[in-house]
Amino acid sequence: MYNNHTPRFITMILSILIVTWMSSCIDELDIDTETGRNLLVVEGSINTGLGPHEILISKSAKYGSILDDAIRKETNAVVYIRDEQGNQVFLDELNDGSYFTPEGYRAEVGKKYTLFVTLANGERYISLPESVVAVPEIELLRPIYKRLPSTSNVTFESGIEIFAEWQDPSDETNFYLWKSRGVYKLNARPDLHVGRDFFGNPFPDPKECCATCFVYEQSNDLRIFKDNLTNGNKNVEVISFIEDDGRKIADRYLAIVEQHSLTKEAYQFFDLLQNQLSIEGDIFDPPPATIRGNMISLDNPDEEVIGYFYASDVAYDSIYITPNLLDEPQVIQVLNDDCRVLAGSTTETPPFWQ
Repeated sequence: MYNNHTPRFITMILSILIVTWMSSCIDELDIDTETGRNLLVVEGSINTGLGPHEILISKSAKYGSILDDAIRKETNAVVYIRDEQGNQVFLDELNDGSYFTPEGYRAEVGKKYTLFVTLANGERYISLPESVVAVPEIELLRPIYKRLPSTSNVTFESGIEIFAEWQDPSDETNFYLWKSRGVYKLNARPDLHVGRDFFGNPFPDPKECCATCFVYEQSNDLRIFKDNLTNGNKNVEVISFIEDDGRKIADRYLAIVEQHSLTKEAYQFFDLLQNQLSIEGDIFDPPPATIRGNMISLDNPDEEVIGYFYASDVAYDSIYITPNLLDEPQVIQVLNDDCRVLAGSTTETPPFWQ
């Protein structure tokens, strides 16, 4: 089953900001490593879908003249969610630092939810209450071929942009976030696999399995929207891009999209994340902003906590992307190996595959 796991937006942006900060300084910044801090990073959400819903908890690396240690996952924490009526559900740690709600648990439109976290060392954190706002249904998904700008006359990048169409409610201000994931069929040639000897010389090394796989992937693109200029209108927005890499769309690609509602506060947080992602690391960029979310330390209210817990309504839709949509198809990239070597691959045909 394809679980609704949360994209690693915050973990991704934190890593990017660390690298950007270290590479964009003109002069080396000498900071005493004893003043370095490990910041708590909380990432995750619940929604009106079945889930299970995931909360990621970690501590950031320390900052100093060098990177003292890597991002550390917080294990053995007590994590639970409570609504305004006092109903609460505890999350189970299924992977290190990854906590999941029980099967079948879902948020409800109109309710408010608060996340509680107690780390293994006793440190306690709480989120501000998050409201679940209704989201309209997606009326139409439209795939359109796009060739990306290139300075080369020989090679270029291309793919399919997916546009969503929906009717925005006129009686309120709405904020949206989109997530996308996909499944594609990969036909490989394990019989053509080539091995390497001790000296690096190639030799035929055919494998017996496996020639056909289905590969699951999830996009880390951050796409958000607010209706301040289009309130009450029929809206059309690009919500995903499927790259033609010579494999994904060689047979068929099933794109599954989620349209989420956001509160104003959650939108402002993700808007700040998006602005930080757009920084290219030159002297004309604005200084990186402090990305603080809605998590608070109960033991030290002045402590900086990175991340945002949000709750949303969600609408789903899907569309098959076929090779005939590609105006200029990329050259087919044949995998001369067992197709199971790719991350997210399986030989089992999905029950929903048509």
